[in-house]
Amino acid sequence: MLCAAVIPRPVAWITSRDPNGVVNAAPFSFFNVFSEDPALVIIGMNRRPGGERKDTLNNIETAGEFTVNIADSALAEIMVATAAGFPPEISEPEVLGLKLAPGETVSIPRLADAPVSLECALFEARALGPERHLVIGEVRALCARPGLFENDRKRMSVPHFDPVARLFATGYAKLSDPYDLPIPDWQSLSAKEDRG
Repeated sequence: MLCAAVIPRPVAWITSRDPNGVVNAAPFSFFNVFSEDPALVIIGMNRRPGGERKDTLNNIETAGEFTVNIADSALAEIMVATAAGFPPEISEPEVLGLKLAPGETVSIPRLADAPVSLECALFEARALGPERHLVIGEVRALCARPGLFENDRKRMSVPHFDPVARLFATGYAKLSDPYDLPIPDWQSLSAKEDRG
């Protein structure tokens, strides 16, 4: 019920690499940005149904870095396919034909077709009980598709971004009809109430 109530959630499509060089890609929807200074993202990772740790967590702890890719609607189906129970020695990007691009600041590749990728260094990984870990990553670089950001205002051009949002169970959603709601001045709100 909690997962169904807290929606939509962004999806961290994480690329990581094991000590043998196998690149892993897997989606995680317990994910969000946590702060901008320091630039931190947080990801909740549970164990596999059999109780073993996920490859992504093992890879992140070993390498000390990872990349969060943000999928758009065009990549949604293949993103979900990377959640299949691939054995650790099998690379999801290789099997599914996902193009990789080298990292700018980390040794972990990003998914070349993802509109946004956040290159991260491991800030902290902490067990939150026997079934779940919290991973905090420090963002070292943001790589974006050309034209997605307005450099002068440091804002995203929303009409050109179509991120996948997680709902619950097998449900996903698209970002549609964005709108602005500026925060009003509290004094103007107080004056309205006084005028009744």
